[in-house]
Amino acid sequence: MLKMFYIGSLGIIFWILSSFFSLTIETSLIGIGIYGFVMLGMYLFDLMNFDVPKYSIKNYLTVIAINLLMFFIWFLTSWDFWLIVFSILFTAVAILLRTLINIAIYRIKPVTIYGNGELKTNLEESLKKLDGYKYIDYSNDISELESFVEENNIKLLLLGKIKLEEKEIETILKIKLRNTQVMGYLDYMLEIEKKIEVSYINEEWLLNAYGFEILTSKIQNKIKRVFDIGMSIVIGFLTFPIMILAAIIVKLESPGSVIYSQARVGENEKEFLVYKFRSMRQDAEKDGAKWAQKNDPRVTKFGNFMRKTRIDELPQLLNVIRGDMSFIGPRPERMVFIKELEKQIPYYGLRHMVKPGLTGWAQVMYPYGATVEDAKNKLEYDLYYIKCYSLYLDIVILFKTLKTVVFGKGR
Repeated sequence: MLKMFYIGSLGIIFWILSSFFSLTIETSLIGIGIYGFVMLGMYLFDLMNFDVPKYSIKNYLTVIAINLLMFFIWFLTSWDFWLIVFSILFTAVAILLRTLINIAIYRIKPVTIYGNGELKTNLEESLKKLDGYKYIDYSNDISELESFVEENNIKLLLLGKIKLEEKEIETILKIKLRNTQVMGYLDYMLEIEKKIEVSYINEEWLLNAYGFEILTSKIQNKIKRVFDIGMSIVIGFLTFPIMILAAIIVKLESPGSVIYSQARVGENEKEFLVYKFRSMRQDAEKDGAKWAQKNDPRVTKFGNFMRKTRIDELPQLLNVIRGDMSFIGPRPERMVFIKELEKQIPYYGLRHMVKPGLTGWAQVMYPYGATVEDAKNKLEYDLYYIKCYSLYLDIVILFKTLKTVVFGKGR
């Protein structure tokens, strides 16, 4: 919400400045594109996070650099010297607004955890990554919890237990009714970590959980299909020269076919052929199917570059247009691996309730991995996507994927 407020406010300021300086229609139209690129740059460089404890000089310098670069390009297209004043004013307002939002919302929130064992450890590790929280450790003694919360002015109490006894429920309910936020373990992981911990859910949880509209809503699925086709056509058109160049390099670098096809499992566990630019040697699986590894020796030099920038995935746009895949969803896996993973990971088959995707929530939230534990962690993000699907979430994933491509952080 804050990001939308920031973007909207800057958009209004941009429009006011455009009107004040009486820019021509042609200059104004170019300016709209410049504004869009400024906002995109702010997002890619993580300059729209406001809940930070201090204001980084590096971040402010990056804001200035992005604005100056974009406005310089705008200036070169029009040679309107008023744009220099325009850019200074707009940049100053962007920095001032950012600072005011930080001052208004940032508050250090004391937090503690009731519980022990693995769940408490997981919560502690998660809190270390969050700004704005002051963690105060507490021993697992329900009789002292109420006074501890009051003495330390605890604003957030996290429950490191799945099942609570009657006395624990009574005490924690009193704490909650005295204006302290109480959050269960699964709710915390869902809202903060944006994933569903499959080790601690069961059929009853799945039965009562809200969401999962993507499985039943015909309207949402039609919107998603329109989004898939539209994005595939646009990205296919924009990247067509890159695909031609990639095909030539793949052919010249090593013998074998340019396009590599492989059977993958899709919606309702139906297999289909997925298409990719070949990034490995032609004989990569002469000894049978293997998980791809980090720094895999079977990957060619250009194949490694394609994997980091996701260029090797571009032929899958055809799969999306054909309807085998969605633009965004869980990544499709091979049947030989799925059969093994279903034996070791609870609810792994749930990811096949929707179409697989060219990119997905797990791909942008979890680093590349090739173990059963990695597959479990990725499943937790995939289930979050299925549960909380929205067009907005698809757009967020799209921009995070763009960020991965720009900075070469693919697998």
